[in-house]
Amino acid sequence: MTDRTNTRKQGVIRLREKGRVAVRGKVPAGVMTAPQMAAVARIAEEFGNGKVGLTTRLNVEIPGIDRRDADAVVERLQEAGIVPGSTGATLRSVVVCKGTVCRHGYCDTQGLARAIEERYGGCELPRKLKITVTGCPNNCARAQLNDIGIAGRRFPAFGAGDCNGCGACEVVCREGAVRIVDGEALHSGEHCVGCGDCITVCPAGAISVATEGLRFYIGGRSGRVLRVGVEAEGLVPEGEGLLVVGRLLEYFRENARPGERFGEMMDRVGTEEVFAAAGMKPRNRP
Repeated sequence: MTDRTNTRKQGVIRLREKGRVAVRGKVPAGVMTAPQMAAVARIAEEFGNGKVGLTTRLNVEIPGIDRRDADAVVERLQEAGIVPGSTGATLRSVVVCKGTVCRHGYCDTQGLARAIEERYGGCELPRKLKITVTGCPNNCARAQLNDIGIAGRRFPAFGAGDCNGCGACEVVCREGAVRIVDGEALHSGEHCVGCGDCITVCPAGAISVATEGLRFYIGGRSGRVLRVGVEAEGLVPEGEGLLVVGRLLEYFRENARPGERFGEMMDRVGTEEVFAAAGMKPRNRP
């Protein structure tokens, strides 16, 4: 599925002041080059009120533009390599934490976000759809509150080497999933959230990686109606994340009614069916 919207009609937003608009430019993974930032500043000074806003989905917005100049602003943004958009019944800009460079991140959040944008960004859908990618259980990008939420996870395997009972793993574990008993580290899978911190801090190399990958949350949303996404069972290999996203988008486009959000569609057709279409199962919670 590679359908796109007409970008010249995207990203132009009416403001309170009559005849004035803002033009929104998409910033994949929230990362701009210095020349792009300079270009945005010049456009804001020439066509707007000299100000640039940052949206909650990591895009730039230039306000105070005469609506008659909107096309010229769009053209200038495109010349700087910035595509206007993230409005209407489309796949909105992917929100992403800085997991790619963060010491807590366990997946290439920015790389996955860019891959999703390049393949599906701006595709037309029955209603807007939002995706977020977060690199660890700290969940800075709030994976559960988007139509499709993706979170990096790394779970430990104990016994890879000789534990010296130093207790570093117990100290770093916020969930109390690791305890030192009689000089040995004991791990509780029930309480482990997959942050991988115990693996990182172990000075003896006694903790290795058991499993790692992406955890999906489906059907969440924020705004006027708050809904927590349904967690998928198991982990998806990082290299297959884009494939799963594509399956979910295709199912949504083919099965959702006009104006229906992903979670509403899932309530109507059944959670199990939606997860099956993506090659996953919903996780059963006690």
